[in-house]
Amino acid sequence: MDQRATDAIPVRRVRLTDPSQLPQNLGTTPGGTLFSTTPGGTRVIYDRDFMLHCKDSPVARTPPSELPKMPGFSIGGDVMTSQPPSQEPVENGASK
Repeated sequence: MDQRATDAIPVRRVRLTDPSQLPQNLGTTPGGTLFSTTPGGTRVIYDRDFMLHCKDSPVARTPPSELPKMPGFSIGGDVMTSQPPSQEPVENGASK
């Protein structure tokens, strides 16, 4: 099948009403437009109105509420939770 640059790409506009309808594998353009593709190769583009609606979603919070508690990453504090064992200076046998 020959495809020319002048062939129109069919477009179907679908409004999403819930953030759970977004697919897991999203891509972005340098301008910030979000897009994805279906298994059949159809390109899906998400409009600004829906993305602004998603900003109030619990998943959009920083950090997300479902994120596990990890010291040094999702909660404050040092990554190490215990002190390293103290090391006594070892004498090398040199005279003082």
